[in-house]
Amino acid sequence: MKKISQSLKRTIFFVAVFFCSFSLFSNNYPPLDFEIKGVVSDSVSGDGISYVTISIQTEKGVIKRLASDASGKFSFSLDSVGTYDVIFHSIGYQMQVKQIKLNKSATKIDLGTIPLKHSVEQIGEVTVAVQKPLIRTEPDKIVYSLETDPESKTSNVLEMLRKVPLLSVDGEDNIQMKGSSNFKILINGKSSAMVSQNPKEVLRSLPASSVKDIEVITDPSSKYEAEGTAGIINIITNKNQIEGFLARGSGSVDSRGGYSGGLYATSKINKFGFSLNYNYNKYLQPKSESESYRENYQSTTNRYTETEGYNKSTGRYNFLMGEASYEIDTLNLISLSFFGYGGDFSSPGYSLTNDYDTDRILTRQFENTIKSSNGFGSLSGNIDYQRTFDKPDKTFTVSYRLDNSPRNTDYKNVINGILDYPSYQQKTTNDAVGREHTFQLDYYDPITKVHQIETGIKYILRQNKSNSDIFRFNEDTDEWERDLTRNNDLDYDQHVVGIYGGYVLKLKKINIKTGLRAEITKNDGVFTSTSDTTFTNRMFNLIPYVTLSKNLKNGQNVKLSYTQRLSRPGIWYLNPFYNDSDPLNVRYGNPKLDSEIRHTFNFTYGKFSPKFNFNLNLSSAFENNSITSITTLQPDGVSVTTYENIGKYQDYSGYIYGMVKVGKKLSFNSNIGAYYTILESNGGQNLSNEGFRYRGTLSMRYNVWENGTFSIYGGMYSPSIMLQGESSSYNYSNVAFSQSFFDKKLRVNFSVSDPFRERMEFSSTLQDDTFYRKSKNYNYNRTFRVYISYQIGQMKEQIKKARRSIKNTDLKSGGDSGQGASTGGGQ
Repeated sequence: MKKISQSLKRTIFFVAVFFCSFSLFSNNYPPLDFEIKGVVSDSVSGDGISYVTISIQTEKGVIKRLASDASGKFSFSLDSVGTYDVIFHSIGYQMQVKQIKLNKSATKIDLGTIPLKHSVEQIGEVTVAVQKPLIRTEPDKIVYSLETDPESKTSNVLEMLRKVPLLSVDGEDNIQMKGSSNFKILINGKSSAMVSQNPKEVLRSLPASSVKDIEVITDPSSKYEAEGTAGIINIITNKNQIEGFLARGSGSVDSRGGYSGGLYATSKINKFGFSLNYNYNKYLQPKSESESYRENYQSTTNRYTETEGYNKSTGRYNFLMGEASYEIDTLNLISLSFFGYGGDFSSPGYSLTNDYDTDRILTRQFENTIKSSNGFGSLSGNIDYQRTFDKPDKTFTVSYRLDNSPRNTDYKNVINGILDYPSYQQKTTNDAVGREHTFQLDYYDPITKVHQIETGIKYILRQNKSNSDIFRFNEDTDEWERDLTRNNDLDYDQHVVGIYGGYVLKLKKINIKTGLRAEITKNDGVFTSTSDTTFTNRMFNLIPYVTLSKNLKNGQNVKLSYTQRLSRPGIWYLNPFYNDSDPLNVRYGNPKLDSEIRHTFNFTYGKFSPKFNFNLNLSSAFENNSITSITTLQPDGVSVTTYENIGKYQDYSGYIYGMVKVGKKLSFNSNIGAYYTILESNGGQNLSNEGFRYRGTLSMRYNVWENGTFSIYGGMYSPSIMLQGESSSYNYSNVAFSQSFFDKKLRVNFSVSDPFRERMEFSSTLQDDTFYRKSKNYNYNRTFRVYISYQIGQMKEQIKKARRSIKNTDLKSGGDSGQGASTGGGQ
């Protein structure tokens, strides 16, 4: 009844907020005085022209901008009498100007059909501010235009992701794509360990005003070396403006004692431009309690194991990212970018473990006090040379990228044996580093408006090293002694050569995009434990890709696609570091893992307009060698977890995105997904699991008054399915209010995460023929945050960048990667 009561309270709150907001909207929003509509068409064929830019201006300048829908229809409102110029502009057509005079005698005006001629003539000296449609579709992606959305002027990129089709951000700012956390994030087509490991922190510090588009690439083409399960998020920053300077400082504090500060600055002087983004964060995670129960079917002495404990963490990190460019001349450009990230955190904890025999008599008991510290970082650099030609968009690019990601871990355990368990002290250290060199050539040629080709070659050298040592404290000598029998070191090199070719056919309403990628992979490694093990393997893969899309009437489109992709294991899957900080639950990686191969089929239907967006995605995917986490229980009661290529995976899913605007002040966004997953093992373990899952998010945003907004959002997730068990369902909610001052230069945001509960219970189960285990964690989620930012200057042109650059997206990450996918993005 308690759970039902809490659920009922949350439901009543959401409903009350909705109706109160709608009531405010209904009562306060003034009626529109004038409504103007019409349709823009081709003067020769008479067909409507999609997404024509329409600007309404007076002598004071442009007062409103919008775009026609896919069929050329448009409508807008004005609230005062007077004379206005309505300007119609579309690439390849002559600009058209219609003058309208509004008076009180007519409140509805139909401009009828506005024909545009195929011409390059100019009409007078009319200033036109071109505005793209908010959402547009391309054969392999959905593009959300941040420069078109007025909220981007006072928001950060993470906040704007909540409005992007197929993306969701929960109450803890965790990002998901199509309900999955397995995806890649690129910035201008480039990847970095910094963005991969902490995407929410990086994107929270990036002003949305510096971003042009967010691309949701649901079907990565053959130019991408590999993909995440769900796809790729590519964030494109602004490029073509005039000189200026812009800076924004920001800071935040929360009720846990955490705080952050950041500075973003960008400028362009003549042919040289640069941008810098620095952010520092201090975070504190309150004490979280945990408990677990396990039954060992192989033992009568230690049949039942019960553990309870707690842990908390504190840490700090900072990052710096920058870009610069130099225009040699109008056809030659050199650009570079760098990402730097570093920090550390500590996590003390305590647990008490009790073992019982089959008669529930205590047979073993011990305490474990843990002190852990972790240092991490990454440094990435990218340099591109781009040669353009007289033909628009034709480019040749040469690129090099270096990515270096070190990480060190130190554990200290103090085991206090209370009953029939030895007491000891142990220290474990692990130093790991992943280094990556990438060389790439790309050529793109839009031969005609109908035919386009692209091709390229790429070489990657990945160098992964991991060195670990284990020490035991000798009570007799009062010294720490290294355990030479438990050495776990890895020296692992991977060479990848890829060649790709792609072709695009763009007809009037049908687009066909296809391609093929050939890859040769060589892995060489030395794994040192009690004896040295050398392993080498070579792979050759042909990776096909095809997408067929068609534009329908009234802003609708459909798409069919097939992709076959690879996911190579990252350092956290390969790392053989033997982590026994919890002596009854040991974990280590597997350096002999192979790449996953996944086949994915997609059907997509979309309808996009300024006030209503709808996207339906149906997909199925399967693979026969997925990297799967496997837990086995030893007769002595020690649980061992590692990774193996034994997974057989099938997934059938449907995902719906919806957005609706009610007038000018109220908008709703929703992402809903349903999945049926089948998991099996093909390694002789005779494991299988299957089931139905769902995920859903809903957000509401209301413009309370000028520059003041109120928003509320939440989500519900069903239990997730694993090969050996499942995790519990959970939900989240967030309430926020923001206000801008001084012509939107100063912004203040107040938010509450999980306002309806102080802590959340999260449980999971794991089992096979030898054991059953259930774990529970209790996390304190309710947090109050205050965020302040201030902007100075005005940026009129941002840095030019090479249109094509390095994207490594093939790695599958593990450990604590923030994305569920590793550094990468791939061309």
